[in-house]
Amino acid sequence: MTVSDVIGTRPSPMCLVCGSAGKPLYTDMADRLFSAPGRWTLVQCVAPDCGLLWLNPLPLEGEIGRAYRDYYTHDESETRRSRVSGLLSGIERAYLQSRYGYGSGLSFPQHLFGWLAWLYPGYAAELDLSVMWLDASRRGRLLDIGSGSGWLVEHLNTLGWRAEGLDFDPHAVEEARLRGLTVHLGDLASQRFPNGVFAAVTMCHSLEHVHDPLSWLIEVRRVIRPGGCVAIATPNSAALGRKVFGANWLGLDPPRHLQLFNIATMRRLLEKAGFSKLSVFTSPRHANGNFVGSWSIKRSGHFAMGTQQPVSARLLGRVVQVAASAIHRMRPELGEDLVAVAEK
Repeated sequence: MTVSDVIGTRPSPMCLVCGSAGKPLYTDMADRLFSAPGRWTLVQCVAPDCGLLWLNPLPLEGEIGRAYRDYYTHDESETRRSRVSGLLSGIERAYLQSRYGYGSGLSFPQHLFGWLAWLYPGYAAELDLSVMWLDASRRGRLLDIGSGSGWLVEHLNTLGWRAEGLDFDPHAVEEARLRGLTVHLGDLASQRFPNGVFAAVTMCHSLEHVHDPLSWLIEVRRVIRPGGCVAIATPNSAALGRKVFGANWLGLDPPRHLQLFNIATMRRLLEKAGFSKLSVFTSPRHANGNFVGSWSIKRSGHFAMGTQQPVSARLLGRVVQVAASAIHRMRPELGEDLVAVAEK
């Protein structure tokens, strides 16, 4: 390891949500996914009604890019792989129209057909994520922050949104632009968007990568029009997977995941940023993938993201998805994804 490989850090002793101190929860953690340098400590807020998790010390803003050198948004195969193909046909199309109002012309039996998505555990949750829990009635100009390969921007454009993306990774931005997508490069503040220009802002597994999520959400609120909304999906720090795997849980992802939220901390953060009409809940989406990754970390200390897993692991993952979906119905706070939709 050379000096240029080392990620500099700064102390981060206090909870950004409630201002309390943090106590060490998991220590001496390495990057288990992309082998970024450093050993990391995750702390938990000591306030009993908070529970925010965060890295302390925190990677420096100017050096965190070293943790993304081999990150999956650099992978052209990920950029070109459609994660939403076929969503406008069959069960997918019927589900999105029945639940969110996308599309038209379906008969009553076809509407019922859409609810078959619930029969395959985790399937409905994936379709919810594909529209970020946004009703068709909200359509307008949309900004997807942390757009990566641009799959969500591309998909929402097919559903009638005027979607564009924002990402700090120049390679991912270039690939998205080559596919005809409008994607901005850099952070949100540097774009200098006018006040109230977007009907909605989406953040699909990107808020946990932000050093100062409160300031970020205040800026998000500024660029949203009155009555518009932000929709967020992020790892749930209170997920069943973390309770089972502890420090080996895939969702921890040090050093890229800087803060991890639960329902209470997400609600308080959005309220501090000025949002109202909050809906904060969890989803069992991707419990199977999180289990496979966490199990690999537990056994070997590493998980190769994006690789084809053995048939046995995939089958076991599907069994876990069935179980996790059933548990989620009884304990809705235990889903792997934390979801928030809030209005300006």
